[in-house]
Amino acid sequence: MRILMVMPYRQFLGQARAEGFSTVALWDPALESPGYLREVAAGAEAYLTTDFGDTAGLRRVVAETAAKHRVERIVHLGREETMLPVAEEAERLGLAANPSRAVARLNDKSLLRRLLAEHGLSPVEVRRFDTSDQVRSALGELTLPVVAKPTALAGSRGVRLISGPADLAAWERSLAGYGYRGPVLVEEYLRGPEYSVETLSAEGRHQLVGITAKEVTAPPTFVETAHTHPAPLPAADERAMAELVTRMLDAAGHRFGPVHTEVVLTGAGPRVVESQTRLGGGRIPLLVQLSRGYDLERAVFAALAGRLEPAGPARGVARIEFFDFRPGTVVSVSGVEQAGALPFVHELSVPFEPGGQVPVTVDAKTRHGHVVVTAPDVGAAVERCAQVRQLIRLETR
Repeated sequence: MRILMVMPYRQFLGQARAEGFSTVALWDPALESPGYLREVAAGAEAYLTTDFGDTAGLRRVVAETAAKHRVERIVHLGREETMLPVAEEAERLGLAANPSRAVARLNDKSLLRRLLAEHGLSPVEVRRFDTSDQVRSALGELTLPVVAKPTALAGSRGVRLISGPADLAAWERSLAGYGYRGPVLVEEYLRGPEYSVETLSAEGRHQLVGITAKEVTAPPTFVETAHTHPAPLPAADERAMAELVTRMLDAAGHRFGPVHTEVVLTGAGPRVVESQTRLGGGRIPLLVQLSRGYDLERAVFAALAGRLEPAGPARGVARIEFFDFRPGTVVSVSGVEQAGALPFVHELSVPFEPGGQVPVTVDAKTRHGHVVVTAPDVGAAVERCAQVRQLIRLETR
């Protein structure tokens, strides 16, 4: 079967081939480096580019490419911002692996809240506003603190706890920095530990891959600082989260592909924070592979062929921690090679050189690199990450 993959990450092409698919790749050259896209082109049977910001043009290119290359399925496994128009065009052509309505319901935070309320799932107090200006006008009516978030941004962008006017002003500035002027949600502040639930679906059947424990920065922002897979959870809590997410997927009409769902385990039970029809970020697929021996990325293409491969039990723990260096101009970096040589380190990224700039971390894109380790248990994984941090020295001024 020949498939058109919109925004395929380079590793996806080999994994699709391994499952018997021939691939046509479509990318926006403004979104990745030329070197990266050369690797994408080398792995695909055909490679095309277009401007993803031009929605009508993107849909036209998808339709023309599907006809020219006799594509049998169209899939989009990249960033969710352009998933919906591609899913709608694929549906119009009769080549969709997943209904466009399911993509919209899961990816759009406002539509997801409405869906959950309609089905009596994950009750959360929420109000929708067309613009952030309306939030300012209604601030006196809200029971503070609340969490404010744009409906169409991901990666912790624009998510902030608002306890008063100063927080509101800072949130408005962050939205302006992202150029965001769309609808926003104001939700009750859910208290409890955070998790992400990874699922994979084929032909409307859903499989729990695993649950990851998440650590985030203290309010008012909620930037993820560490992930541990599998999460150390009582069986009853794991079942409750898996049941909630599965019922959500059924309600949305989701039929194919990975879904990454963020959940807070409150005193009243699990509550959905948000969901996306894609693989989890923050190297979660790597954590799954290291701890379970399960290649989640390749399993996506087995699911496209109609097969759900079980993830199996974990054989240990995998953990990622994101570095938090002092912002400023880099003076020196040391200890990276020594840390990377440790036998339990599987991936290490410190993307700074002398003269470069370490930014203030405000979202997933401005984090300062990371380390991925394996260990027999959570305590050992935390200790091993600490050992790596002690070895790396990054001085700024």
